Amino acid sequence: MFMKGTILLGCLLFCIVVCSMILPLRTRWWWKMLLCIPVGLVAFKFQVLYGIWGGHFFRPTVPAWLELASNWLYMSLLLLAFLLLVWEILCFPLWFIYRKKRGELRSFHNGFNLALLLGGPIIIAWGMHQAFAQPQVREVVINLPELQQPVRLAMLADLHADRHKQAPFFREIVARTNALQADAIVITGDFEDGTVSELAPALLPLRDLRSRWGTFAVHGNHDYFSGHETWQRYLSGLGIRFLNNEHVLPGEGHIVLAGVTDPAAARDNCTQPNIPQALAGSPRNKPIILLCHQPRLARQAAQAGVDLQLSGHTHGGHAPGLRQLIAMCNEGLARGLYRIGNTQIYVSNGTSLWSGFPLRLFTPAEITLIHLMPGSIYLYHVDAKQRSLHDKP
Repeated sequence: MFMKGTILLGCLLFCIVVCSMILPLRTRWWWKMLLCIPVGLVAFKFQVLYGIWGGHFFRPTVPAWLELASNWLYMSLLLLAFLLLVWEILCFPLWFIYRKKRGELRSFHNGFNLALLLGGPIIIAWGMHQAFAQPQVREVVINLPELQQPVRLAMLADLHADRHKQAPFFREIVARTNALQADAIVITGDFEDGTVSELAPALLPLRDLRSRWGTFAVHGNHDYFSGHETWQRYLSGLGIRFLNNEHVLPGEGHIVLAGVTDPAAARDNCTQPNIPQALAGSPRNKPIILLCHQPRLARQAAQAGVDLQLSGHTHGGHAPGLRQLIAMCNEGLARGLYRIGNTQIYVSNGTSLWSGFPLRLFTPAEITLIHLMPGSIYLYHVDAKQRSLHDKP
């Protein structure tokens, strides 16, 4: 599914840039053909890197510098194509209104294209810098009617350990998380992008996570690409309790903490997410907190009577504009707090993100401190298809 999506996106990027920037150039046709080659290589960078260097589609075995450079070029092309598309739509009526001044319009149009070509990579470079920055603590207050006393959860999501993010990076995350003195720490999947033999030292600092009730986690879709069973054994040895379609009553039993597997488990013929199974036998007079990597299972959670679902996966949508597209693929859920019926859903921006698309623009990484408080659900109802409670219109 992802591979087909990158092919379709590559075709779209190639067509927009070629039609808007290359074909209108006043030069020989063979120069235009030559210019199309680098555009095509960048537009289909996933297929090019995977096809030449091999490895995994999500993790081609390319040199680190080449991976970063190709990501920078690809995201620059993505931004360029988006801005060109918007610009062409806005300028289309002008070609008819100012028909006698088309030469001047063409010069202005070419100058604007050049500005986009030079400015876009600078914006992307800044976005990549933000992508590898340490996450900041974000505090969120969520009311749960059946809760008897306040509970503090420290939430981590989308750690994505790889060769760019090693032990020092996660050691700092652990220190910031422990400083929150939470009742429990929850991790909503996507621990790594590599095998245990490659990345075990990177995630070793997770053994130092400390809270009153312990650390609980579920797998994400990326965890099934690198041997999730091996990773689970390793991470369990670091003190992390995985909830695979099951639940626990941590600490004094003030909440039901449940977790489900990820839909990506199908690729390994592993157990699919099963919310009713995860909740089977749980007390119904206590609030149910569900750990679920992908937010798109929220409607199933609402039907099962879950009070709060905690998810990651979207990385907050990465950037404005792109966020809306990512939300469309996740039942309208991209970042922040939502409500479906009596179920609340919190989607984290992610504590880190996948290095295959390392971009953050106005979407900072976060360690989330969730204050669960007794009381009525926030009265302002927002449909999940529209926006987050925490996002401005």
